[in-house]
Amino acid sequence: MTDEQLQEYANQNVRLVVGGRTMTGKLITGFESQIRVKAPYAIQWYDVNPTLGTNEERLAAIPQADAVESIELVDESPREEIEEAAEETQTPG
Repeated sequence: MTDEQLQEYANQNVRLVVGGRTMTGKLITGFESQIRVKAPYAIQWYDVNPTLGTNEERLAAIPQADAVESIELVDESPREEIEEAAEETQTPG
């Protein structure tokens, strides 16, 4: 991908493939990604901490636009997907 193509997805929830790895989350660009992960792009998602039962922020740096093999918008935010999965795995009682 080019920088211009990737910029179209900035600050949106996406599913992308980088180095054969599929990741889903919010695409962060520009100043924010430079400060947080020292890369021109990053993907942010939330993961359930099984010990605490809380959502924890995760970030993965994307070193350059041409490292992205494919990208698509997703309808549901990753946090909502995780919360739904956590609710489904909880046992009543």
